[in-house]
Amino acid sequence: MPIGIVAGLGAAAFYYLIAVISQALLTDLAGLTLPTEGTLNPTQLTWASSLPQLLWIPVLLVGGGLFVGLVAWKLAPEIAGHGTDATIRAFHRNAGKTRWRVPILKTITSAVTLGTGGSGGREGPVSQIGGSFGSLWATLVGLSDRDRRIALASGMGAGIGAIFRAPLGGAVYAAEILYTGDFEPEVFVPGIISSVVAYSVYSSIFGFHTLFATSAAFANYAFNPERLPLYLALGIACGVTGILFTWMYHKGDAWFATRPWARPWGPAIGAGLASAVFLGTYFALPEQGHFVSLSSLSIGYGFVQVAVAGDLGSFTYGLIGLLVAAVVVRMVMTTFVVGSGGSAGLFGTSVVVGAFLGTAIGGGFHILFPSLVPTNVVAVFAIVGMMSFFGGISKAPLGVLIMVVEMAGSYTILPAAMMAIFVAYVVTGPYHIYSEQLPSRLQSPAHREEYQNYFLATTTIGEIAGYESEPVPPSLTAGDAIDVAVAHGRAVLSVETPGAWLGALRLADLLKIPPEQRGEFHAADLARPVDLLLPADLTANESLRRMDEQNTDVAAVVAVEGPTKVIGLVTRRGIRAPDSTLLRPPAAK
Repeated sequence: MPIGIVAGLGAAAFYYLIAVISQALLTDLAGLTLPTEGTLNPTQLTWASSLPQLLWIPVLLVGGGLFVGLVAWKLAPEIAGHGTDATIRAFHRNAGKTRWRVPILKTITSAVTLGTGGSGGREGPVSQIGGSFGSLWATLVGLSDRDRRIALASGMGAGIGAIFRAPLGGAVYAAEILYTGDFEPEVFVPGIISSVVAYSVYSSIFGFHTLFATSAAFANYAFNPERLPLYLALGIACGVTGILFTWMYHKGDAWFATRPWARPWGPAIGAGLASAVFLGTYFALPEQGHFVSLSSLSIGYGFVQVAVAGDLGSFTYGLIGLLVAAVVVRMVMTTFVVGSGGSAGLFGTSVVVGAFLGTAIGGGFHILFPSLVPTNVVAVFAIVGMMSFFGGISKAPLGVLIMVVEMAGSYTILPAAMMAIFVAYVVTGPYHIYSEQLPSRLQSPAHREEYQNYFLATTTIGEIAGYESEPVPPSLTAGDAIDVAVAHGRAVLSVETPGAWLGALRLADLLKIPPEQRGEFHAADLARPVDLLLPADLTANESLRRMDEQNTDVAAVVAVEGPTKVIGLVTRRGIRAPDSTLLRPPAAK
């Protein structure tokens, strides 16, 4: 409950701060009129610009980038970039801990980035803000590391649920986004509670309505199975474009990260490059195409609202070409702004890109099949496209699917969304936008002890010996034995012949031999007996207990069937950190 309240208030404060800065700089100073999401009022769905006021945009972009770079350099490096990776990293690798200054500085720097026209979204920063508040609350009340992680993820979902006005989708998203092929089930219940509270707080301030307003024609949309192949094509297009964006963003991010001037100048230089793209697009396209450059600024949801409302004009191949150009420009601008360290999210850009892509494809089908895809159905392609694009590259298809329904306020689009989102998920394959995501809980340091305890309780010591024991012949020289031990990462080698076991050869003993004499000593000369014998059917847990009793780090494992013989050696380290082939990851979702 407290996490949801703070996340909702944090989302509201962030939204308000963006609006204030955008009004002062983009509207009053740069003279831009940008459309507004959440309304069908025609006067709020227009856009305009004027020269020479427009030339303030590059100044604002570079100034915002410089501010963010200096704050990240001097105060908190983790506020740079989109924010979601920092939250995922804190969950997996830092016991869910974040610094108290992160939510405050992230709110300010992200509002500056977006308020000065930086291409990005507010969902990534809000997820980091909500997650950081959850982490700080858990630390304040003295919760365990496990509960702090849950609080972090719950706060992340609460922020998303509030700002997207999709409480259930936000909670499911928080449980999914940590992995590319798994869930965090413990996050569901606290995540839903936090998300509902945050949504209630946020919407009590800004109104209880869907993020994007839909027309009465959309409300009368009826599912037609004949359109399923068209939604399949939309899913494929979103998946392919998602791969392109993922590749583009990670290349840009890596390039900026390796520049010697990346801190603190990276965000300013990235914003400068984005400014060049903006101005080049603005002057290259005719006036009716100015929405291509203007929609690449800031959050861009107003232009998504225009597409959903069907106010872009009659669908022609020329308009479809402009929509495709808007997709490319938005992806390039975001790569420069966020990839260079600017403080904004990737979720928002994904929504804009997906909506434009869906509108272009839906508009194309409207031209080809006007009776099958009437004008009001193009709006469905826009909404399904915006979430299909993100569902593919985020690897969070279920949370995104629920968000589609919550955003549209209609279950009739569910079959279309299911088809397109999961097709995009399959098409993107191993490509995902968040580099800190792990394949499953098995690879997460957050669950290392949990899985290790399960492994120790269910695995016999004979299985471990089969992987951990490295046999060597008695004739092997000390020098060659060192090479074998180092190559296989073994502290102890098993000296044996096909018919007999001679003892344990310890790496520590081998290293005591002067290098010039290592060719004179053989494994048989240095093998030592092992005092502790363990039956092969003993569990790893019990084996560790017996090793503790004997105060030894090595034991010999004896076969329990057939003639008595040593089948291998085990070490305490080998039992606690077994070969990865002994572990099998859970099935992908």
